[in-house]
Amino acid sequence: MTDTLLLSWQDLEKTLDFSSALDALNEAFRAEGQSLWDTPKRIAAHTKGGGLLAMPCGGGEPEALGAKLVSTFAGNGVLGLPSVSGLYALFDPSTGVLLAVMDGAYLTLVRTAAVSALATRVMARADASSMSLGVFGAGAQAEFHIRLLATVRPIRSVTVWARRPESAQALMVRLRDLAELRSIESWTVAKAPEQAAAQDIVVTATGSTTPVLEGRWLHEGCHVVAIGTHTRTAREIDTAAVTRAATLVVETADTLREAGDFQMVEDEAGGILTRVATLGRFIESSATTPRDVSSISIFKSCGVAFEDLAVATVAFRRARDLGLGSAFAFS
Repeated sequence: MTDTLLLSWQDLEKTLDFSSALDALNEAFRAEGQSLWDTPKRIAAHTKGGGLLAMPCGGGEPEALGAKLVSTFAGNGVLGLPSVSGLYALFDPSTGVLLAVMDGAYLTLVRTAAVSALATRVMARADASSMSLGVFGAGAQAEFHIRLLATVRPIRSVTVWARRPESAQALMVRLRDLAELRSIESWTVAKAPEQAAAQDIVVTATGSTTPVLEGRWLHEGCHVVAIGTHTRTAREIDTAAVTRAATLVVETADTLREAGDFQMVEDEAGGILTRVATLGRFIESSATTPRDVSSISIFKSCGVAFEDLAVATVAFRRARDLGLGSAFAFS
């Protein structure tokens, strides 16, 4: 029996650097544009407290095969527990042999923030020597978005709004001393959500099913990243924000159907969905047709299985080369 590699959170921290994740996702979205991925619609099961998602995927170039099981329980914060838990199983695409099992929570955090960073790299204005970042939410996704976005734009100030200010303060304490974030000069706990909205880049990572970000707070030229919801009936940004935006982007045409931030505005105002581009196509077009940086742009992420597979493949190969992880067998 072939041994399987077990990769913990700590193993992934050592092997999955942000630059490699970004590069893998950039290639993955090029492949998505060429329809090289077999990505079935995610399967979901729910309890009163949260839900479990199953996200299989195969394909790519070179080929890969894997699946993620991940739970999302938004109320876990008050219990001192992570809101996201899970695992990723990576298989040999030729034989189906199980190659690795890895921490799904860390993988999800990195790939979600890395996709946001990839979108920000091609959508947000790039003509400033310093930029401000506003974040709604103070959980793990907020943390990883601050860290990843700082790799693609010159972030010099961060403002965080959370329903519990002490959570925002704790987040800043964790991050301000990281060597990778030493270039950030100002950290602020917002007293009101409009403070976090009045920035160059705004991230919503709350999991709220009703809007926390109002369009009237946004200034022209800002870039919004909405990542906290992934269902047709939930949204973090209001109708005014979406209708004000000149550029609307989602990961894929399939995820657009899950993007409540856009779908609910379509129900209210109409004329929205026909304006939405997919990230793969936007990356291709941005090389020849840069967006108007004086207008608002919004990237809506729901999470796609090929993102996990692309990043998990990189993590496995690097861990194997570095001799990280623990080998195990079921028999």
